[in-house]
This record gives sequence, C-alpha cells and structure tokens, in this order.
Amino acid sequence: MKKLTAAAKKKIQFDWQTILYTYKLYRPLHFIKRHGPILLGIYLKPVYGGEGYVPVFHTHSLMTSFPVVSLTAQVALTNSKDVEDSIRFVRHTNELDTIVSKFRVQCPAAFAQPLTCTIIEELYNSTIVNANDYPVQAMTDAVLLSLWCSKEEQAEAQIQSYRSIIARWPAAAQNRFGGSDKWEADIRLQWNREQIINTIQTELIRFKLGHLQDMLLDCE
Repeated sequence: MKKLTAAAKKKIQFDWQTILYTYKLYRPLHFIKRHGPILLGIYLKPVYGGEGYVPVFHTHSLMTSFPVVSLTAQVALTNSKDVEDSIRFVRHTNELDTIVSKFRVQCPAAFAQPLTCTIIEELYNSTIVNANDYPVQAMTDAVLLSLWCSKEEQAEAQIQSYRSIIARWPAAAQNRFGGSDKWEADIRLQWNREQIINTIQTELIRFKLGHLQDMLLDCE
C-alpha cells in the first residue's frame, strides 16, 4: 500500500473539517474546540506508516501549564475486533458517512452540545480505570474540573481515591512526579480561582488559541 499523498491528506482534512464544523483546524489533521477550561480535539492519527489514519478524540485541560496540547482521555475509533480502525483513502472516499456514524456512537462526547462536566468526568474516570500506564494527568484534570465546577466534596473524594491508586504504582512511576504526597500538595497549590483563570489565558496564548470561541462547559 502507498502512503497518503499530500492531495489525499488535504481531501481527508477538508472532509472532516466540514463534518466537525464546531471545531477549528489547529494543526494538520488535528481539530480543536474550547469549552471553558477544557479543550476537545480530534486528531486524524496517521497509521501503518502513513498509509491510513484513525480518528482519535482527546481532551486537554487549560487549568495546568503544559508544553504541548496533550492527548488526554483518548477515544479512538475501533473496529469489530476492538482495535483501532485504520481508514485508507479509498475507504474514506466511499464510506465516510458510515465511519462518522460509528465514531458518533463510540465517542458521543466529541459531538455533544451542550457539553456537561459529567460527560468529561466520565471520560476521565474511564481513562483512569482502564489505563495501561500511570494516568496522573487525567487524575489532576479530574480533580481540577471538580473544583472548577464548585464540587469541593467530590474533589476531596477524588484526591483520596487517586492517592490510594498512586500508592500502588511502582516507585519508578511515582518518582516521576514525587509520589502521592507531592501530587496532592501540587493540586492544592494550584487551586485558586483567579490563578486558574490566569493560567487558562496564559495557556491559550501559548498555543495561539486565543481566537477560539468559548463554547462553554455546563457545570450541572
């Protein structure tokens, strides 16, 4: 199989941009939109050496400083074998409506409007429960989202729950961020509404996303 040509990538990007009309193109094959302190993204990730792509939904929290737009809480389109569904150009051309319909079913959060904090919380919870690695970023994002939505009791419960999970990780994994005590201390240092608002604005400037419309997050 041949790699996707520049013309094919342009067509794929145009077709998805038409479908994802609430998103804006951030980088090639990568679309972003903003809901309050959270970015949602869909990345058409190249696979098989660039012969095809797979749609991958993700979140990124603007409430912490980060050098890049992270691909947190990922949901990739999967096939009947429950593995990533690689889309080649011929299939894209002939079956895009079917592909998009499958993605809507598998990842309704990508198309939800209005977007609620509960939807994002479920994504974080799924990421943490099903992680094959050490999802400290998803844990941090989940706690800060609860605090943003004035769910202080929920945030406290999350901190204690996540501390117990972190305590079971290998020492090498914990050492990357200083262990559960430092993680909790950092969370508590970060929480100040004015400080968080300033961080959000700084991060939007860092990623050159200040022009994005805030489509709001419903903190039910």
